[in-house]
Amino acid sequence: MVFVGIDVGLERSPMAIIRKDCIRIFQDYSDCTNLDDIRAVGIDAPLSFPEKGYFRECERKLLKMGIKLFPSGSPFFQKTVERGIKIAEKFKQWGIRVFEVYPFATRVILGIAPDCNKRKKECLERIKKDLAGYISGEVRNHDEVDALLSALTVKLFYDGMGEIISGRDGSILIPKKI
Repeated sequence: MVFVGIDVGLERSPMAIIRKDCIRIFQDYSDCTNLDDIRAVGIDAPLSFPEKGYFRECERKLLKMGIKLFPSGSPFFQKTVERGIKIAEKFKQWGIRVFEVYPFATRVILGIAPDCNKRKKECLERIKKDLAGYISGEVRNHDEVDALLSALTVKLFYDGMGEIISGRDGSILIPKKI
């Protein structure tokens, strides 16, 4: 089975593919033309807007678990949400199951340098080192790490080690504590 993770950005959206224990990284999801055997994709972006206010119900549940996040209803986040929804629709049209994932939640739950800021070089190296305990591969920056964490989250779900946090206005796939 093949699992995909995409880190949604406004200019490019890096994509990681996990096939067995091998990974491959693309600079943008549109660079991948072979979609054969893809079981599911995890998208690192909210895939819906809140019914009201700044937070969706599923986001409030993560906050209660102690996982910090940006509210999907914030005006500064609107373009990312819209792009994530657009990417999700493309994969759904190709018949691929799509999940919203949150790589930071995966890091917190799995203990992958949860106290580190991924934008700091020394922290990024620690994240990559901790991540190697789950899956190894060459990742160059925090966007690629988020794409790989997104794919890993989906793989863990299919391995029976994930759960979906749902609400009226959306859901987020997270791993179970191992």
